[in-house]
Amino acid sequence: MTRRFSVSFIGLCAGLLSVAATAQESQDNPSLGPAEITTDVQVRGADPTFPVEAEPRDAQVAGDEFVDSLQAMTKLVLPPRSPVLLGIGSGVVAPHGTVFASVSGTTRRDSPDGASDDLNLDGSVALGFGLGDATETVGAQVTTVVSGLEPFGDSGSVNLKFSRALGPSTFAGISFGNVLSWGAEDDEGVRTTVAVTHFQDIWTETNYYPVMFTAGYGTNVTDGGTEEGVILGAGVGLNEYIGVSASTNTEYVNLGIGLKSPNLEGWNMSFTAVDAFDQDDRQALQVAVSYSLSNAF
Repeated sequence: MTRRFSVSFIGLCAGLLSVAATAQESQDNPSLGPAEITTDVQVRGADPTFPVEAEPRDAQVAGDEFVDSLQAMTKLVLPPRSPVLLGIGSGVVAPHGTVFASVSGTTRRDSPDGASDDLNLDGSVALGFGLGDATETVGAQVTTVVSGLEPFGDSGSVNLKFSRALGPSTFAGISFGNVLSWGAEDDEGVRTTVAVTHFQDIWTETNYYPVMFTAGYGTNVTDGGTEEGVILGAGVGLNEYIGVSASTNTEYVNLGIGLKSPNLEGWNMSFTAVDAFDQDDRQALQVAVSYSLSNAF
């Protein structure tokens, strides 16, 4: 006798914001790009229903399909978890109807060349929303970053990002920073980044760890954000509350950790050590608190 199970393959992507810092920080730390958020995105394809034999003695269900189906059912009963990617952009966007906001603070050196070891705290505020469906057509994300806090709102920018699924677990995105700008940001041109992000689960006997990999190329990545270059990064969800990541612009390495609250739905906090090993005299710590609301419209 054959039973059928309908298995929903939901890929849980990064749930934290990597927020743009001030205009000076964008110059000093080009890996701190426009605000990024990717939450609860369908990444496993449009037809996730598989027939599963109660006793797979015959060849109706292939061995690989059977294992995949068992893993999918296991994910339904395990607490959800999401990988994070901090310090660089990615190839995915916020799902349609998701709105998000974040506040970030960054320690930075007094000058871009690291001449002083005195650290100052600067910050930014980001607001945005997601449109469309990257798995069906094209997904889009609009983010407004206010990078002038003294006085508030004296500089900032509007950034656009578009994403399209290349496969069940792979997405390509292109972002345009500073499409509209004012204040200090008005002197900057449009920053363009192209990135591809792939999602994959690593399984143990009783558990799984979702992983995301990103590779891309941007116009303002290296040499203090003035030259083009490559971005690379990977992140993993350790459990339902903690994710970690490492990223680079090939000049220095960023290390990050993302935290979710078990009691505050939609709230996240992240810590990013920019230039963690002080390879390029741009070492800084970025702390961000964010909130996202799904299906807001």
